[in-house]
Amino acid sequence: MKHFLLIVLLTLYGVSLFSESNLKALCENLDDCEKKADLTEIHRKKITLLTFGITEYGKGASIQSLCPLLLKRIKSIILEANGDTGYKGEIILKVNHKAEYKQSQLLKAEEDIQFLDANQSSISKDNYSELLKLKTLLDQSR
Repeated sequence: MKHFLLIVLLTLYGVSLFSESNLKALCENLDDCEKKADLTEIHRKKITLLTFGITEYGKGASIQSLCPLLLKRIKSIILEANGDTGYKGEIILKVNHKAEYKQSQLLKAEEDIQFLDANQSSISKDNYSELLKLKTLLDQSR
């Protein structure tokens, strides 16, 4: 019985070693990440998709191409920190976060705002007006 168990365990271990271990990317490029984020209402998922797009594909991108993603991420971070999950259906799910979590999320949004502020010469008027609205929302969230 012990030998049988050992053989089964070694077989399972061997199969796991030879199985494909490549992870599928969340999205293919910046535009794909933005489109997928736009298709969901769930803020945590939006934040994940936008962050992945910015970190993976935003390295050589211009501020103009990153700006819409950053604005959407800022908005989702602030709304999520304030307890809005984005889940819709028969009930609207709201949550209360610990103060430390909320502050850490708002700090992330503030960092993105500061980045866009520092590069405001590269931002369109429409995007800048959206940035001002998000600054107000951030101030109201504190």
